[in-house]
Amino acid sequence: MSELNRIRQQAAEWVVALQTAGADEHARLQAECDTWQAKDPRRRQVLEQIQRMWRATDATAERRRRRRRQATGLGAVLLLVLAGAQLPWAYWSADYRTAAGEIRTLTLPDGSQVVLNSGSAIDLDYSGTTRTVELVRGELLATVAKAPDRPFQVTTRDLTATALGTEYSVRQEHGFTRVAVQESTVAVTPRDGGDELKLTAGQQADLNRQGVIARAETPRQRPDWADGRLAFSKAPLTEVVERLARHRPGLLTLDDALDAPDAPRFTGVLPADDSDAALALLADTLNLEVRYLTPWYVTVRRRAQ
Repeated sequence: MSELNRIRQQAAEWVVALQTAGADEHARLQAECDTWQAKDPRRRQVLEQIQRMWRATDATAERRRRRRRQATGLGAVLLLVLAGAQLPWAYWSADYRTAAGEIRTLTLPDGSQVVLNSGSAIDLDYSGTTRTVELVRGELLATVAKAPDRPFQVTTRDLTATALGTEYSVRQEHGFTRVAVQESTVAVTPRDGGDELKLTAGQQADLNRQGVIARAETPRQRPDWADGRLAFSKAPLTEVVERLARHRPGLLTLDDALDAPDAPRFTGVLPADDSDAALALLADTLNLEVRYLTPWYVTVRRRAQ
C-alpha cells in the first residue's frame, strides 16, 4: 500500500471513530487524532478533506436512522475520496467506461475487439484514414481487424502504440504506460518524441513520455483478467490484494503483518468480477479474516487464533 493510501485509510478510520464516539470518549479520541495529524502535514489535509465530504453527505441524509446514516456517509466519503484522486472528469465523459469489477468487451466499427478491464475508460477517434483508441484510464486488450491502409493506434498520456499485427494490451499506471504484445508486432512511440520501439509477441515495455523505463518478457496468451479471472502462482498477499483492489469500489487494504517476508503466499485462480467471492476464497484457503467496516472499506488480516 502506498503511503498516501495508508493515510487515507487511517483518516477514514478517524472520521468514523470521531463521528460514532460517545460523549465520554470523544475528547480522548480527538486528542489522539490531533497527535496523529501533527506527525505529517498530509494527514491533516486528508482528514479535513474527508470530514468536509462527510458533512456534505451527512446533510443530505439527516432523516435516516443514525446507524444507516453513518454507514452511508462513510461509503460515500470513501468513494468520493477515491473518485477525486483516481476518476477524473475525462473518465466520466469517456465514450466507453467500466465500473469497478466490470469487464466489458466492445466490438469497434471496423470489427476490431477491445476488452476493457475494471475501472477503465476509452475514447474513439475513427476516420477514413486512421483508427485511434485513446486509453483515458485503466487497461485494455485490443484484437485488431486487418486494414493496412488504416493504422490502428492506442494512445495514452505517455505514448502511441500502433498495431502491426493483431493482439496487444495497454495499461496506464502512475507515471508510466505498459504495452505487452500477445501476437505479432507493435510499434511504440513516446509522446514527447524519441526513438520508436518495436515489440514482438512475448515482449512488454514500460514507457513514460520521454522513453523506455523497462523491458521484460511476458506470456503470449491473453491476460487472465480478459477472461474474468485472476491467476496467481506463489504470489505474495500484497500482490493479490493490490490486483483485487482494482476490481472493487472503495478501499481494500492488507494488514501490515501480512506484508512480512514469512507471510503466506497464494496459488490459485480468483474471479475478477466478484471480489467478495474472491476474498472469501482467499480467506478460506489461507485461514485469513476479511473484515468489512462498510461495503466500501474492507481489510484483510490474520484470523484470530
